[in-house]
Amino acid sequence: MASSSSPVPDLATQVARLYFDRQMTKVEIAAHLGISRFRVARLIDSALADGLVRIEYRDVPAEDRALATEMEERFGLDLCAVADVADDADTGGLDVVARLAGAVIDGLIGPSEVIGIAWGSTMAAVVRQIPTRAATTIEVVQLAGSSTRLGRERDAGQLARSLADRLGATEYPIYAPAFVASAEIRAALARDPEVAGALTRFATLTLGIIGIGAMPSATGGAPQGASSLVRSGVLDDTEVARLVALGAVGDLVVHPFDAAGRFLAPDLAERAVAIGVDALRRVPRVVAVAAGSAKAAAIRGALASGVVRILVTDRVTARAVLASV
Repeated sequence: MASSSSPVPDLATQVARLYFDRQMTKVEIAAHLGISRFRVARLIDSALADGLVRIEYRDVPAEDRALATEMEERFGLDLCAVADVADDADTGGLDVVARLAGAVIDGLIGPSEVIGIAWGSTMAAVVRQIPTRAATTIEVVQLAGSSTRLGRERDAGQLARSLADRLGATEYPIYAPAFVASAEIRAALARDPEVAGALTRFATLTLGIIGIGAMPSATGGAPQGASSLVRSGVLDDTEVARLVALGAVGDLVVHPFDAAGRFLAPDLAERAVAIGVDALRRVPRVVAVAAGSAKAAAIRGALASGVVRILVTDRVTARAVLASV
């Protein structure tokens, strides 16, 4: 028989949630559970000591609010957050931008969000910075199929799982590649229950978290690594060259666009096991996180598309975007 002095883990967890999540006082919890307030205090102490509850003091990077306001006004954004960091993200500033993005996104997440998450190294950095939560009614939806060439950490499926774990959320994965050979195969996959669970939730998304890929160019633009769509290998060299010839400067999720924000190559979209452009436009809040001056043209085009309403970036990149107007 367990000692009466040993805290019961289930009760300690329940008390901790009442105290930290519902902000009830110790006296209120004692009355609610029919135990003494002294036992409530011991259970809270136990929850902290045993790791049932973790308190984090987060170092949110300084922001350049004047530059953020200029970006909001110039591009009609609902919100822009600019990390006040001297280093270009290409030379080490990405972690700082990711920390700022984690704080911004954390503030946007309500108790019953349906969150879509894209892929790539920027998304991987951001997910690591989003504070953890206890079990919630939040849903996390994978926005595009996977690619083995991206590596485990940057893959869309892994990122959806990681975000769901951090938020105590229900995950809706896509068990399929990002692109398939034909529109007919895509349509067949969409009817499969293993895929349809995620695709049908695109219409219910309340928050999207995406990166902005920068397409390579013949004039020495962004490197191949600046676009997960290109780096994934789901498009061959011929297709990439065709997109560049059409004027593609960047991509959102799996959809390439030009400098004016016009989406290109609808034939590719028909083969994409991913959220479509129209569905992405209907998401009430789309947060794009992008940093690195090499992405300036791509960010400018993404903002012109009208899809992105919230942007998190760094000072060097924001100045480059403004200079490109």
